[in-house]
Amino acid sequence: MGLFGNRWVAVRTETGSRADVIDRLQALFKSHGIKSKITFEGSALKRIHVPKKETERARELIEAFDKER
Repeated sequence: MGLFGNRWVAVRTETGSRADVIDRLQALFKSHGIKSKITFEGSALKRIHVPKKETERARELIEAFDKER
């Protein structure tokens, strides 16, 4: 079983100076009622996870987020 079991899916990974994107995505998800968790690997790798049932909705928000940037 993975870190959060099999209920959570990593939807975005960032490293280095782009790791702040993960925090902004978490705020976006929260504003849309999507739960999320952030994990760290080493000093630079940061991942955001959402529940499996919210994966599609989260990916749509990520696409919209990327278009705005």
